[in-house]
Amino acid sequence: MTASKNPSRSTIISLLVGAVFVVLLGWRIASLENYTFARIIQDFLNALTLGSLYALIALGYTMVYGIIRLINFAHGEIFMLGAYFAFYAMTLTPLNWAVSLLITIILGGAVMLVLRSLFNLEEPKRTFVLALLIFAGTFFLLTFRKLGWIEALALSMLATGTAGVLLEAIAYRPLRGAPRESMLITAIAASFFLQNLGQLLFGARVRGFNAETVLNKPLSFHIGQETVYFTGILVVVPLVTAVLLWVLNLFVSKTKLGKAMRATAQDAEVAQMMGVNVNQVIALTFFIGSIMAAAAGVMYAIRFGQIHPLMGLMPGIKAFTAAVIGGIGSLPGAVLGGLLLGFIEIYVVSLFPTLSAYRDVFAFVLLILILLFRPSGLVGEDLTEKV
Repeated sequence: MTASKNPSRSTIISLLVGAVFVVLLGWRIASLENYTFARIIQDFLNALTLGSLYALIALGYTMVYGIIRLINFAHGEIFMLGAYFAFYAMTLTPLNWAVSLLITIILGGAVMLVLRSLFNLEEPKRTFVLALLIFAGTFFLLTFRKLGWIEALALSMLATGTAGVLLEAIAYRPLRGAPRESMLITAIAASFFLQNLGQLLFGARVRGFNAETVLNKPLSFHIGQETVYFTGILVVVPLVTAVLLWVLNLFVSKTKLGKAMRATAQDAEVAQMMGVNVNQVIALTFFIGSIMAAAAGVMYAIRFGQIHPLMGLMPGIKAFTAAVIGGIGSLPGAVLGGLLLGFIEIYVVSLFPTLSAYRDVFAFVLLILILLFRPSGLVGEDLTEKV
């Protein structure tokens, strides 16, 4: 039985705080003489791009939490791996055929094993065709041409998705029946392990991600007497995010595996009694979340032009914050929280330049306010109204 649907006290407070914020924001914009319409458009594009990146990373957090109630603190390091995979794919290709063959065997074999376990690929003909496409396609891409950002993104998503499944199988699955604190500590340990492994394998110094792509070319358009300058990545990131979210929504809502994911999120034990392979569903969740993180990592690296083994630390924390703000466990909440954080960061720096050093503080202040007045998040289910 639920209480009446009158607005709750927390909802009213949230609306009032939002209204005050909008009024203060409008007053600040009006008080700045050099804040032109072109600058408004520029800030909007930057905020939408950054928020879209946070949303992609936050989806991985919220999906894993929705299925097994685990905060995967190593998700930021999965984001980092995606950026490095794309970096090497774009800068080292074309490779010697022997090196390409070795990488194809290792990567293709790992991807095939993961895909077979995730999608029950038991029919020999379909398995053979898929293996042929993966092995031949990988070998061709690595050997005969320098990869562009689209091919590098696709390879990075496959490799990072495989890494996410391996992380779940090695670090989390053996502790499935253990207390939740054990899995949480393991997630933190996995994060530190991947950070140090990244420094060992890739080196600790910052690398420039300066691969020439159409995404880096300067673009501009005119608004009256003013000019807005931007690059292609500012347009591509929201589009890629929207496409991936659309595909994810279709998968979760329309496919058999998507329905199994929703059933597992609702009650894993009952779902298993009804024939759902819970291990498969959890591994699939890590695979999809890692794919999203890889896409964010590649576009983040192109956007900011550098990568390093600790690059996933702060974006990962902020994406987790975004997931909590939106309502952890809710896909729309993850997107809303990511976009909200992106807009706050960009507009704080733009409207209050003296506070630019504290841009990260505002995200966590918002998190504290949300936890105080609406712990379930902006679009999460308000459990306090249940009787």
